[in-house]
Amino acid sequence: MRALKRWLLFAGVAVLTSCARGMPHATILYMKERELGGPAFPTKVVITHRFVRIDPDTGTGNYILFNRKQSVIYSVDAADRTILVIRSHPITLRRPKTLTNVVERDGSAGRFGKHKVFRYRLLTSGEQCYTIAAARHLLPHAAQALASYARTLAGEQAITAENTPSRLETPCGLADNVFNPGREYAEGFPVRMTDADENQKVLIAFKHDVPVKRSLFTLPAHYVRYSPGEVRDGG
Repeated sequence: MRALKRWLLFAGVAVLTSCARGMPHATILYMKERELGGPAFPTKVVITHRFVRIDPDTGTGNYILFNRKQSVIYSVDAADRTILVIRSHPITLRRPKTLTNVVERDGSAGRFGKHKVFRYRLLTSGEQCYTIAAARHLLPHAAQALASYARTLAGEQAITAENTPSRLETPCGLADNVFNPGREYAEGFPVRMTDADENQKVLIAFKHDVPVKRSLFTLPAHYVRYSPGEVRDGG
């Protein structure tokens, strides 16, 4: 009987191990965010070699899924049961000749775990766009994935900029959203960053090589899908 129990225990462990091996493995980021200087809320970011899933204000059921292979962003709204589908496309908006970027390093900002953190200011045409505390060799895979997400979004941001009166466009908005998307990750992964609109992101913790369910990257089949073009056209 004891031998049978030991075998069953071993078999159960083997099954669990086998299941974990068959699951995708991810890097998971735990963050705090603020929008427009408002109250902080938790955000979880799950990154694999194929997907990025962002759960802002965890618990609402809303999330963003980025297919890295296809360069497509899906914004899922649980309350409306809809999915906004954003595809990558070329930017035709002409870059202003006056748009110039500068990166200033302001010195040490301590450590995040084993990594040295430095402060940076990202400026465009004399306007401060980001203040960042970043670690050069921290989470390079995550930095690459999130920069790719920003570049995928840039095509739609460019269309928005084309339809916005030039007097309302700012150098930071054009640089950050259209012409230099993802530049906030160029100095290493930001453990803290604040943009010109007082939107803030803070890295609290992270985990590597975590087995996650494939269902995290499966979109609800019964949700209505629509494109930004349909919104602009009133469809």
